[in-house]
Amino acid sequence: MISAFRSRPRSAAPIGTAIAAIAAGLMLTGSAVAAVPAGGASRAGGRSLQTLFTSVRVFKSANTAAAVLGRLGSAGTGVSVSCWTTGTDYGDTPVWYQLSAPTAGYVPAFNLAAHFAPATGVPHCPTPAFSERFNSLEVNLRIRTAPNTTATIAGYVVAMGGKVVVNCYVTGGLIYGDAIWYRTSSPAAGYVTGRFLNTGSDPAPGVPHC
Repeated sequence: MISAFRSRPRSAAPIGTAIAAIAAGLMLTGSAVAAVPAGGASRAGGRSLQTLFTSVRVFKSANTAAAVLGRLGSAGTGVSVSCWTTGTDYGDTPVWYQLSAPTAGYVPAFNLAAHFAPATGVPHCPTPAFSERFNSLEVNLRIRTAPNTTATIAGYVVAMGGKVVVNCYVTGGLIYGDAIWYRTSSPAAGYVTGRFLNTGSDPAPGVPHC
């Protein structure tokens, strides 16, 4: 099961007047690339953006429960963004950016200065950044090619308690009143109903929407 994770207090989610003023000073109007301050240049590839806050944490994956790989110092630190993905909500948005420099990892979009989330010109990451393991609650649990019981069977979780690696969740066909399905990468790529996984609740806390 997913362990409890730390997140930004919801009261900090709205960007107030002070934050808006910082953002206005950092964002480059009419340009696809934000200015990178002297001494903080990061040109290892990808679009350059800047941090809005001090001590922004860089995570191993797009999840606030993931390991912290480092911190970005002062507000205005330049970073290179490779792509965006979805993860745990942070500041009322599920969008995260994958950084290539100065520290490789993931940061919530809430912490970077951009006009939109995801920022214009930043591609979607080609593979899910999030994964979590759950266990099957029945024998021969079907993994389907789409989130409904009429879709083709892509594989099975053979044993009771067998491990299933999920990347995100979607809403699909109802199974005993539960419409949540999880996209899986193992033991087969496809979708499995949350009704027969030991998630505790659906969608499971921390699992991002696909």
